[in-house]
Amino acid sequence: MKTLSLTLLFCVSLLVAVPALADTTVGLPADTGTGNCYPFGCAYNGEYQQVYTHGAFSGPITITGLEFFNTQVNNGATAMNSGTWIISLSTTSADWNSLSSTFASNIGTNNTQVFSGNLSQPWAFGDTLTINLTTPFTYTPGSGANLLMDVFVSGASEPGGEIHFDVNSTDHLMGRAYGSGGVSNGYGLVTDFTTGVPEPSTILLLGSGLVGLLGAARRRMGK
Repeated sequence: MKTLSLTLLFCVSLLVAVPALADTTVGLPADTGTGNCYPFGCAYNGEYQQVYTHGAFSGPITITGLEFFNTQVNNGATAMNSGTWIISLSTTSADWNSLSSTFASNIGTNNTQVFSGNLSQPWAFGDTLTINLTTPFTYTPGSGANLLMDVFVSGASEPGGEIHFDVNSTDHLMGRAYGSGGVSNGYGLVTDFTTGVPEPSTILLLGSGLVGLLGAARRRMGK
């Protein structure tokens, strides 16, 4: 009985730990003393794309949220912009140094709208912009495909002042396309990809392991 109890405790501990998958943050450390307000922190209206190279991810993730940080530049902003942001995620063959200024050519066939809404909220320097996705997106970097974030902004205004979010321009992890043909290779917003939804294959693996361990424990008790 003691062996069975220990086995159950071990398996339950594994299952409890699965939802607490670690987030993936791309772009740390942030460039010191600088930032950028596109596409969330100023009255930017139009399309914006940012690509994340597959090498920045250790394995498949199911993305349930995005976070952007304001730790380097303090413009005294008191509120996030008002407007409508439509965010989509897809895989892409474009990388940090090969985004096209033709937005449509960067978007993958699995393009999925993951958020649409207003991000207006009170703001103070040091706050984090958290965007909870209405539709999770599963990204598998093992195929060599990179991750693309496409943002379309309309009706944006900055009543509380500009917010310059943290950027990285040194690690060749990201690239962006913006405005009317602007492209910045090796430059992008530091982004945290919130996870927490276990992969179906992970659940299946742990479930199979649980059944196997219970079976072994029962056989041991029957001897």
